[in-house]
Amino acid sequence: MKKRISAVTLHYIIITGGFWMAFCVVTAYAAVFLHGAGYDDQELGIILAMGNVGGAVLSPLLGAWIDRNRKIRHASVIYLLLSMQVLLLVALRINPQRGWVCTVCYVLYITFMMPVNALNLDLCVRLEHAGAPLNFGFARSMGSFSFVILSTLLGILTEKLGFRMLPFAGLAVIVLQGIGNHLVDRDLCEAERNLSSVVAVQEKSSSLMSFIRENKAFCLMLFGTIIIFIAHNTDGNFLINLVENLGGGSAIMGYLAAFTAIVEIPVMMFSDRLPKRWSRVQYIRLAFVFFVLKTLAYALAPNIPLLFASRILQAPSYALYTVLIVGYADEVIPRKDSAKAQSLAFSMTTIGSVLASLIGGSMFKTSGVRPTMLTASVFALAGAVIAIAATCMRKKES
Repeated sequence: MKKRISAVTLHYIIITGGFWMAFCVVTAYAAVFLHGAGYDDQELGIILAMGNVGGAVLSPLLGAWIDRNRKIRHASVIYLLLSMQVLLLVALRINPQRGWVCTVCYVLYITFMMPVNALNLDLCVRLEHAGAPLNFGFARSMGSFSFVILSTLLGILTEKLGFRMLPFAGLAVIVLQGIGNHLVDRDLCEAERNLSSVVAVQEKSSSLMSFIRENKAFCLMLFGTIIIFIAHNTDGNFLINLVENLGGGSAIMGYLAAFTAIVEIPVMMFSDRLPKRWSRVQYIRLAFVFFVLKTLAYALAPNIPLLFASRILQAPSYALYTVLIVGYADEVIPRKDSAKAQSLAFSMTTIGSVLASLIGGSMFKTSGVRPTMLTASVFALAGAVIAIAATCMRKKES
């Protein structure tokens, strides 16, 4: 990490911090809001699944559209997504009770929130290609820190004020993202103006199907991450269930979510100082192994203190993967398809969240917490085997 943080990095911190705070509201506190509105676990799972399906479909479509139309500004697309979120949050605040209006609004809220991160990641790649002084690892670590702050605050506020205050938190975060989006777009315009060769790389992008055919190993790795993120999101989407099973409440859940995000920060902040004896792909393989170990630890934790202790494994698993996958995709995918690559990488984790919502919502209701989490551990193992094998395929092909 550089001694002085650049203005570009500070501006990028605003958008990545804003997204992960929005993610905290819509996902980490989804159970709190929807349970408060009268939904059960199975209905919660279906709503999360439908919203994540929408986000997983919309993200690569927007990525492919931007790849084909390089004159389209990311900022314009993001402003549209944020505007839709504002309307939906207002509707959720007006009608926070079980019914088709609340269901549709929450599904669409997730749908329009998720693609923002994929666009932010492509912005990162474009800023770096344009020579902008961006420290992505540090900025992403501040995203986790923002999640920590909001998760802790919301845990306290929802116990005191109730679940109906959550849409207000979502609206405040959207304002922050709008400000950051304006600043980062200005940074990108300036960097591209200063880079005379930027117009020389307008190679025609591939269609989604051609992209899959041309990048089979990368896409197989992404398939493995879907299965891994079923396990990861079985915990994340239903964290309140794990906490309540061990005798805690929403405040403890907030502290636990915050602690989990805290342990991510050092890995993300100092990712550029990882020992160089290993390549980026080797660190990603290590992360896949730790996804298995952490899910098993969550499943076997017998009390709240040990559940907290098990969250340390978030650092060498999710944190390591998240901060390195952007650069890995940029390494193995041609620049003409960069937006698709970043969108697909994020969409695969979102599809994992969809399946976790469907499977977890049903299993938590019928089988209980520990059997559900042990099943998630098996999913993590299967996904890790596939993903690691795919990265080895890539090595043989190169």
